[in-house]
Amino acid sequence: MSIEQKEPQVETQASATQRRYRTLAVVRQEAITRVEKPLEDSVFVWPHLLVREFFAATAVMVMVTLLSLQINAPLQGPANPNVTPNPAKAPWYFLGLQELLHYFPPTTAGVLVPGLTLGALAVLPYVDRNPSRAYADRKVAIVTFTMFVVFWAVITLAGSFFRGPGWLWAWPWQTGVYFDL
Repeated sequence: MSIEQKEPQVETQASATQRRYRTLAVVRQEAITRVEKPLEDSVFVWPHLLVREFFAATAVMVMVTLLSLQINAPLQGPANPNVTPNPAKAPWYFLGLQELLHYFPPTTAGVLVPGLTLGALAVLPYVDRNPSRAYADRKVAIVTFTMFVVFWAVITLAGSFFRGPGWLWAWPWQTGVYFDL
């Protein structure tokens, strides 16, 4: 016999009916500690948050309206399919890819570089498994994403402002800016 003698555990019908279980795992209610937040630490969504969001949306709408009244943004003439502008540029969000096409073959610039970049960003949370949410502790993720953003920003700006006729390199202050705003 052991030194410790265990008493037999007898479950009554009342304790079995009062036992509660969680949805995702079978855990006794007594094992879960609850922390009740005091009411003064809570902020209600209505009306506090929605009133602030309404005023923020109204302020942004007024600023955009005033900017649109001040800035002249005329339309260009109708497109002529017989005349191609020089340089023929993609929209600004594709100028980075167009810049890559200048340096690499289409398979590399259009498929491999963007695909590997997006794949690396998708794998990044599995490589950097740091549970901390502090910026000082997430150096790998921050450096990797910053390099990604800087790379695409540089090639997009290069395609926007530094490409002249014939897609040749042109300094904006020497030949004029070849970017339609």
